[in-house]
Amino acid sequence: MHRRDITVKTIDQVTIAVREVRGEEPKGTPILLMHGTRVPGISEFDLPVENGSVAEALARAGHDSFIPDARGFGRSDRPAAMAQPPSASRPLARCLEITRDVDATVNAMRDTCGVEKVALLGWGVGATLILMYAALWPEKVSHLILYNPLYGGSSEHARYRGAQLADPVNPRRFHAEKFGGYNFNTLDHLLEKWDTSIPIANKDDWRDPAVAKAFVQALSDGDPTTLSRDPPTFRSPNGMLEDSFYIGIGEKLVHANQVFCKVLIIRGELDYFSRLEDVDELQRDLVNAEDVRRWEPKNTTHYVLLDRPERGRDATLTEIIDFLQQ
Repeated sequence: MHRRDITVKTIDQVTIAVREVRGEEPKGTPILLMHGTRVPGISEFDLPVENGSVAEALARAGHDSFIPDARGFGRSDRPAAMAQPPSASRPLARCLEITRDVDATVNAMRDTCGVEKVALLGWGVGATLILMYAALWPEKVSHLILYNPLYGGSSEHARYRGAQLADPVNPRRFHAEKFGGYNFNTLDHLLEKWDTSIPIANKDDWRDPAVAKAFVQALSDGDPTTLSRDPPTFRSPNGMLEDSFYIGIGEKLVHANQVFCKVLIIRGELDYFSRLEDVDELQRDLVNAEDVRRWEPKNTTHYVLLDRPERGRDATLTEIIDFLQQ
């Protein structure tokens, strides 16, 4: 297994950090793994512990994996506004802007692997992002894997009900003045969400403690300023959060009828983010896709790709690999 950290330059001259994970005998379609709203890519896709790396599992199956950090995340360039208080800027790094980062990574993948088309997997709002990308550059995409996606399938979502993210004056508008350009996230914030989604008391029986520890460490390592604050916090741009708000209240930021490649939609039964209505609406709208598959593993969480193998991880990876080998 070969790992290499590289950088690519976007059309607007932003430096994007990319982790390559490549197998001994790559024989399948290379794949880009796109993170979600708050976290850098390595924390979701390449933890240095057993059963902690989706990228390694795919590379061992012959699919070289590339993990970009979107602008403002991880090791990539951060907007200058992220050195100022969050209130000094609008929500930074919306999905449509981040498609530039994806395109720079895809172009590097095509050159490195000698292919015309690549596969893309996106987690959460990262799935919305790669859906946008596939609509903009269909000639570069062979497969899309939409993992726990939001799509605007309903105007009701527990996370967006009430005034948590909404402007109190106009509840159909994101409260940009409150949230500002970026957020400070505690290291245990997402771990608490993960714990809550696990339907048994002993979380270690569902999720390896070594994976949880590596996940938190990757969040810390993804921001060089994390340990300068007490308690430690890592920064994430709020653009994808704003996008998730609008999708969550029923607005489609991209229409799936503009996608022409093969598509796999994944939603765990216990997922708190993606809704059944999103998956149903996506499937209805993918009228021009070459093929559409749907995988809804029973009794699995939003974090199934990082849960224990017997808790749905192995079955989901098998489904992904089978899809990529079509």
